[in-house]
Amino acid sequence: MSSTKSKRPWRILPSLASFICWCGSFGALVFCTLGISAFVAPDFWFADNMSFFLRQFLAAGLLGCAAGALGLLLPHRLSRLYKATFALALAAFLGLAAASVARTLENTAETRAAAPNGHSLKIISINVERLFLGDRRLTRFLEREKPDIVVLQEVMWWLQERRWERLELPVGSKGENGFPEFLSVGSGESLVIYSSFPILQTRSEIVLGDLHEGASVTHEADREILKATLDTGDRRLNLILVHPDSPRNHVRWQNKRRYFEETDKTIHGLQEGDAGPLLVVGDWNSAPWSARFQKTLTENNLKTAYPGGWPRTTRFFFDHRLHWILGAPVDQFAVSQDINVLSVSTGPHIGSDHLPLIVEIELPAKN
Repeated sequence: MSSTKSKRPWRILPSLASFICWCGSFGALVFCTLGISAFVAPDFWFADNMSFFLRQFLAAGLLGCAAGALGLLLPHRLSRLYKATFALALAAFLGLAAASVARTLENTAETRAAAPNGHSLKIISINVERLFLGDRRLTRFLEREKPDIVVLQEVMWWLQERRWERLELPVGSKGENGFPEFLSVGSGESLVIYSSFPILQTRSEIVLGDLHEGASVTHEADREILKATLDTGDRRLNLILVHPDSPRNHVRWQNKRRYFEETDKTIHGLQEGDAGPLLVVGDWNSAPWSARFQKTLTENNLKTAYPGGWPRTTRFFFDHRLHWILGAPVDQFAVSQDINVLSVSTGPHIGSDHLPLIVEIELPAKN
């Protein structure tokens, strides 16, 4: 009697294994379908936002397909249905992987070594999320990297000024603590440029946005585009600093798309005037797989690059240690075709919920 009872738990193992394999195949199909929606329906808010999570969908799809493949070795009550589900899951995974790779390579340039007499620049872009610019984690990072240009988003400049004054420190820290000596603050006080080169002119444009129901008092629906011209000595560099609204709901998604339209107009205006080399950088609040992001690159003949050739997390949630699971690559840059991209990397956790984006470029030789 006791021997019969001891064998009963083992009898459920085949059924449990079958259930796990069913879940793997079905889960892979669901997650990969969500990822594919970003490619087939990019003009819908929900589908477009799925582009943020393609890496997670690909990982889930791979694990699910692996479990589904093992299930082919097991007996199932609905064997034909199981095989059909697994085949659909595998096809969805392969389709999503192919589409993701193609989109990643769409407007991507290969990094190159600097020319012997080339003019290279190091640019660091950080969404500081209102982090005090005198924070030692940030300043130690800048002192170590020695950037030529630092561009910052979500600065809240008026609050930064109060902090410096309260601590009896020089307001702005120009030329100190790793910050370059020339400074420009956008009219919305959210976007800031530090430069080792003279800033010849700047223009800040406010793109009006709509407030959604239940918006917090800290949410800024109106976003600025900050354009500057830098005198690097050999060439002038046109810099556009961007930070559209985060598309967390349909209203903010529409704000972001309106912002992209205005950004495109700003880029096009510079290109019509043959203003020279162009760099567009910042927190785009868009994944590289977003059709709208790639549209800006394609229509304006711009190129980009990624750390190690594949987009990495720059915005994380809750804890930096979970950034591969709960994070997305939203901080991007784009350059005109005459600029060589030397290297792209991400910096360490400096206290913000964004990692620094580090880009080294080489300007074209002066004619």
